[in-house]
Amino acid sequence: MSIPTSIQMVDLQSQHKKIQRELNSCIQKVVDSGAYINGPEVGRFADGLSRYLGSKYVIPCANGTDALQIALMSLDLKPGDEVITPTFTYVATAEVISLLGLKAVLVDVDPDYFGLNIEQVKAAITPRTRVIIPVHLFGQSANLEPLMNLAADHKINIIEDAAQSMGASYRFLNGNEKNSELLEELAVLHFFHQKI
Repeated sequence: MSIPTSIQMVDLQSQHKKIQRELNSCIQKVVDSGAYINGPEVGRFADGLSRYLGSKYVIPCANGTDALQIALMSLDLKPGDEVITPTFTYVATAEVISLLGLKAVLVDVDPDYFGLNIEQVKAAITPRTRVIIPVHLFGQSANLEPLMNLAADHKINIIEDAAQSMGASYRFLNGNEKNSELLEELAVLHFFHQKI
């Protein structure tokens, strides 16, 4: 047995080899149709994802940054409105908040599950707070029930960044369980090889 000289976090080459034939066929269909944006393959993907999630709407976007921007824009926010989000996330979250003239309020995560620290979220809420963006990480959901209660008490919107929790579920204190991507009205899913 040989010992590898390096260990990759994600081995894209061997993953690709397993599905190469099917993937090449799908790519060829898109090339043959010439419909690179919102073509039939994207439509089939959106329909399948909608059925899988049990969601009425799925809006395909070019990337997660666009999805976050569209979600925030849908809320009719005003410049200077505050958006609470974790410090432990990808830069696009804060980037989009700033791009829209909003104020990012960065809050630490709980070291046990890497979701927003609820006590710090409580302390960060001001009269200008309009949105909380919890980020689900490492295949698990953020601790949403207390966030949802807090948001309801203060009339704050939640946009879930569920990029790393596809297929995960969240169990409420009463025992009910739901897909982590659908606990609130707005959820953003995006795909990158290290997330799925």
